[in-house]
Amino acid sequence: MAHAADPAPLNCLGPVQHESPAPGSAEWKQRDADNMACARQRIDDFASQPAALFTPGKTPALDAYRNPASHANTRFRYTEASTPSSASGKPIAVEIYRPCAAGTCTGMPEGLKTFEAPYPAVVIVHGGYSSKRLHRSAAQVLAEAGYMTIALETTAPMGTHGPDAQSVVDWVFATPKASLAGDAKAFFPHWEQLDTRMVGIAGHSQGGSTASLIGQADKRMRAIVAWDNLTALKTGWVDKIGMDPPADLALRTPALGIGADYYFKVVPTTEAPEPAKANTQGGRGRGAEPHPKDPGYQELKGAGVDTMLVMLRAGTHLDFSLFGGPASRYGESVINYYTLAWFDRYLKGAHDPALAADAFRRLTAQTFDDSADRHNISQGLYDKAAAGDSVLKGNRPYLVGGTPVRDRLSFYFTSRCAITKPGSTVRVGSEDMRAAGCR
Repeated sequence: MAHAADPAPLNCLGPVQHESPAPGSAEWKQRDADNMACARQRIDDFASQPAALFTPGKTPALDAYRNPASHANTRFRYTEASTPSSASGKPIAVEIYRPCAAGTCTGMPEGLKTFEAPYPAVVIVHGGYSSKRLHRSAAQVLAEAGYMTIALETTAPMGTHGPDAQSVVDWVFATPKASLAGDAKAFFPHWEQLDTRMVGIAGHSQGGSTASLIGQADKRMRAIVAWDNLTALKTGWVDKIGMDPPADLALRTPALGIGADYYFKVVPTTEAPEPAKANTQGGRGRGAEPHPKDPGYQELKGAGVDTMLVMLRAGTHLDFSLFGGPASRYGESVINYYTLAWFDRYLKGAHDPALAADAFRRLTAQTFDDSADRHNISQGLYDKAAAGDSVLKGNRPYLVGGTPVRDRLSFYFTSRCAITKPGSTVRVGSEDMRAAGCR
């Protein structure tokens, strides 16, 4: 008597079980159930982590493996500071991560290297009701790769992202000879180590809208990465961040948007979500209601500005900023891979043709390399046997090197690219990277 084959075990790193099922079919429902399970794996994996690192019985909001004090002067240099003031009249707290230079760090892990000043820089803006601490992964990855990163804390939960971020950007560019107005001591403490030709901005959620706007409006910005998600500025701006796009705004800055399958809740998808039947989010590509994910990308593409949209398979709004809710295992690794490649292409790469070419290769690759994996020390699966005399040694971070890119891209929402080859005006592009790559 024939028996039905056992279902294949859920493998959220590999290909999906059913590639193109009909909406509503048993195959569609199975693929959707698998996707929802994949979107909870990272938070589920906390159960395997030792209680010594987290408050027992309480889902942690911070990654214990990303405590900067544990890695300062080993993987990067770290200081805390605050701006002397801001547009709101209050100082803004920041975390500053600098690359290790020769002779400044000891015990540097294999695979990392030192960098000499002046450094390119990236300002990081958190989302609403969030914190700079929740972006320590991205800040540390960039610092280890040669960027000075400045992560800010807004002075109020909502509505101050724009003015506060602009105040921090102005402070980063301030020097003793060009201090902030009215205060001779109001200048960036590492001004001598900053390469002002290569400064970019990244942000999540409301911080992503802030990065989308300041990155275009402030002509000193050279590259943008918006985590959930790149926001349209001239064709539907809706975010309330304390500032609006100028009427005469010219789009000019290369910008990467990274989005996700889900918002805060992981819910069933019963029919194909694209093309969207409505747009309840205006210029934003995030949120739970039905809407297109790509308004920021389409706006920049139409203006002839290099842009890219990466949609995470099984990702949620919390893959970018782990509060303790659902998140996928591999989202953070993919986020860091593309974030680093984008800044290497458009910040460092603007003055380093070899690096620009390598970053372009990474952005258009069909298989991930380990360029971001080597920096990944975040919480993953836990191996008690490997811990030995240190509870921290049991962590096994999630890695994506060697994985096909298409297996990490959403099959519900389309990933897109429209970027130029370094040193050329030739643009490569795709309106479906999962199906055709970025060629």
